[in-house]
Amino acid sequence: MCCHCPREVDALLQFKAEIENYTDNAFDGWTTGNRSTYCSWTRVICDDELHVISLNFSALEMNGTLGPSLGKLEYLEDLDLSHNFLLSELPVEWGRLQRLQTLNVHDNFLFGGVPAEYGNMSSLRVLYIGEQGELFNGFIPEELGLLFELEVLALGTRLNFDSKQENYPDRSNRMRGHIPKSIANCTKLWYMDFSDNFYLTGPIPREYGQLVNLEYLSFEQNDFTGSIPSELGNLTNIKFLHLRYNALEGEFPVELASLSELKFLNVADNFLTGSFLTVESPSWSRLEKLYISGNNFHGGFPKAVTAMTALTTFDMSSNEFTGSLPENLGQLANLQAFDFTINQLDGKLPDSLNNCTQLFMLGAAKNNLTGTLEPLRNLSLLVHLRAQYNRFTGTLEPLRNLSLLVFLFATNNRLTGTLEPLKDLSLLDTLDARNNRITGTLEPLRNLSALKSLEAWNNNLTGTLEPLRTLSLFILTATNNNLTGTLEPLRNLSELRTLYVGNNRLTGTLEPLRTLSLSGLDVANNRLTGTLEPLRAISQFRILDVANNRLTGTLEPLRNLSLLFILYASNNRLTGTLEPLRTLSLLSDVMEYLLLSHNDFRGPIPAELGKLPNLVLLLLHNNGLSEPIPTSLANLQYIQEINLSNNFLTGVIPPELGRLQFMQYLSLHSNNLTGTIPAPLANCGSLRNIRLSNNKLTGNVTQIDFLQLRSLESFSVNGNQLGGDRLEATPDDGEEGASISDEILPIRVEVDEDKLLEQISIEAKGSRLELEYVLETLFSIDLSYNQLSGRLPHALGELRRLTYLNLAHNNFSGEIPQVFGDLLHLQSLDLSANYLTGKIPAVLSRPSLSYLKLSYNFLEGEIPTANAFSTRYEISSFKPGNNQLCGPPLETTCATQDSNASGSSATFGAPSFELLDDVFWRAFEIGIPIGFVILIGVVIGMLRTMPCARHWLLHTQDFARHFKQGRYGVFNEPT
Repeated sequence: MCCHCPREVDALLQFKAEIENYTDNAFDGWTTGNRSTYCSWTRVICDDELHVISLNFSALEMNGTLGPSLGKLEYLEDLDLSHNFLLSELPVEWGRLQRLQTLNVHDNFLFGGVPAEYGNMSSLRVLYIGEQGELFNGFIPEELGLLFELEVLALGTRLNFDSKQENYPDRSNRMRGHIPKSIANCTKLWYMDFSDNFYLTGPIPREYGQLVNLEYLSFEQNDFTGSIPSELGNLTNIKFLHLRYNALEGEFPVELASLSELKFLNVADNFLTGSFLTVESPSWSRLEKLYISGNNFHGGFPKAVTAMTALTTFDMSSNEFTGSLPENLGQLANLQAFDFTINQLDGKLPDSLNNCTQLFMLGAAKNNLTGTLEPLRNLSLLVHLRAQYNRFTGTLEPLRNLSLLVFLFATNNRLTGTLEPLKDLSLLDTLDARNNRITGTLEPLRNLSALKSLEAWNNNLTGTLEPLRTLSLFILTATNNNLTGTLEPLRNLSELRTLYVGNNRLTGTLEPLRTLSLSGLDVANNRLTGTLEPLRAISQFRILDVANNRLTGTLEPLRNLSLLFILYASNNRLTGTLEPLRTLSLLSDVMEYLLLSHNDFRGPIPAELGKLPNLVLLLLHNNGLSEPIPTSLANLQYIQEINLSNNFLTGVIPPELGRLQFMQYLSLHSNNLTGTIPAPLANCGSLRNIRLSNNKLTGNVTQIDFLQLRSLESFSVNGNQLGGDRLEATPDDGEEGASISDEILPIRVEVDEDKLLEQISIEAKGSRLELEYVLETLFSIDLSYNQLSGRLPHALGELRRLTYLNLAHNNFSGEIPQVFGDLLHLQSLDLSANYLTGKIPAVLSRPSLSYLKLSYNFLEGEIPTANAFSTRYEISSFKPGNNQLCGPPLETTCATQDSNASGSSATFGAPSFELLDDVFWRAFEIGIPIGFVILIGVVIGMLRTMPCARHWLLHTQDFARHFKQGRYGVFNEPT
């Protein structure tokens, strides 16, 4: 018996004592009673001299820690502790194991640093401290197969390629800190893996260039920094080099181009820069897989790649490559997967791509490619094609014979023709052809029984949904086409979960959807009738958009939709009360958007809506709602817009709304609200638009602190009775505003990057404007047509982004403040029909001020002449009224003006509904040469998400009509 054996037995028993749980009765026979037979203990292998040389404890579900005991097994050659639940640091004492060749501890819960003492393991051949995961990312060198059956040193888990690895739980070590330079002393290493620890940091030691026997090296998924050491170019035997998911930077070392044995290289998802390969002929003739995606590589396509004829996989996606693909790309005849998604490549696909007949995956998405899909005509093995977000033209004809195609993504191009070339692609699972110019019907898809996802919105498809009747669709989106007919063909699509067919010409009812299990439904902007009753049993709804149809009935069928987070039902003929929302608000804590405007709902606003903690938009305008506004709405801490306008709400404006720090838009106009404007509204730090006009509010508007509302864009309180005596004025029926329909229903369109835009038509002064964008810089205040008095607030001069200011038809007196000269962005100013005196300040002569109205005041003196101020406005900007003004453009010259003339006898009579007059809209039509507005770089969201601003901008003529009809008790002349 060997003299060391008692010590080795003690070491094994001590190790067992450190283990808390295990499976397979693995250590049951490890007892002091049978010490003499330790070489026959389970999982123990000894040599002829009874020395322990191998311990395999893989996949025993062991719990416990690792002590120094195994460091006493000085003859140990192989140690496998993988696939367990060990929560421990690595013992420093294991550094004494001079004979250890394989160490495998991956897939545990190890932590702490890698001991520098492990550099003393002079016999070490395989060191595996990583996680199994996708170890080889699809590449397993033939030379590794046998060794992985016999010996793998891994600080992770022992691999067994004959077992079902998916049965193992997902585990990974979390080693941290720098990896020791001393490992470079283990010069016999041929396999070293530190992958998937996440917390290993610092630079990759340059000393590792001494490990010239390495064939496999992985640092994947850690936090290594610095550059890739050029010394790794000394690893002349390396076949597998994996550096993905780190924070490496700098250029790719040219020294690595000489690694002639390299078969696998992955440097993806770092911060590498430069042009990747600066040599024209690297020694990578054996390279099979190359991954450089997710970096900052730039310049042209690395031409050296076309000489790597053994290449089967090349992923260069998510970089900044420019230029075109090389014409000789077809030399890569063995290429199976090629991905250059998300770059800046342009030009056409090279026709030589037809020579890459082994391709099964091609990623060309999100570039600037042009031309047709013709170079793909011979790729009969193609399974996955991503060509979206380019500028491809032509038809789908080149894909006709790609019988193995399963995934086709072609959204956001300029493709034309019909879907007919796809009719025989029987394996097609996913078809995404959104945002193209495809015509014809859905008939070619009738027999594609494998089709699960069809996305075809924003095309010119016609016909009905009938061809889809027998398919097994999971996703169907065909919004913004010209589809007709009913939803009847979808009745039996039991697998359907997402149905988006808005903006078509569909008719009929929702009845065919009654038995489906939808989670998302968009049938907005169609001609559907009937009620919501068929949706009652579909409890999985998360998105429900039935806006802009002809639906009737109540909200009762939606009472139990506990998962709903978007509900759009505006512009229908729904009736009843909002009472069903009481239950909804108790069930749902995810709802973000509730839009029920333009219906005929009656009764109160449920106080329970204040219990929707994540609500962002609440639009209930243009209904028949009554009773006071619930104070509970002040609990909507994330609300951005509240629009309750055009109802019959009574009571006061809840001062508690001042707590809503994220509220940007508040519209309560055209109700029966009373009381004063709550001063706490000035605490709404994000408020940009507030509209309280056409109510019965009283008090003084100055209680709103303008200095606290720096982000204010629009503040409208006209049509109330705020402050002072009534202003006597006579409307001028001779002036007309813009002719705008009371109902402006935006047409939603999807564009690049799925941004939601709207299009509207506005007719002003006989000109129709098709607007896709509305001014994001139109920061405006409209306090016109009230009884406001006192001097003009100097605080207005602090609103430096103010663009539009209308204070017309009030009782303001005193001089025009000089601080108005600080409003550098002011483009439109209307101070007409007040009691202003003094001179016109020269500071108003800024070229940016393109619209001015000062008539019906008591101003005097010479009109300023700087910056063509006196000539760029018409006489109506100053007259009638202001009889003491002189100089151009008036006929009265200052030299001949009667010095004894009495004060101005301004006649107040013409309410100036000038917001949409010909000057204002001409600025849109002519491109704003006088600096009024610019129609580029701004978003339509102001019309979609700011109904208060939309109504304010577009319905001024409607207000004028109401004034003339005496609706608000201000003017009582007959129409």
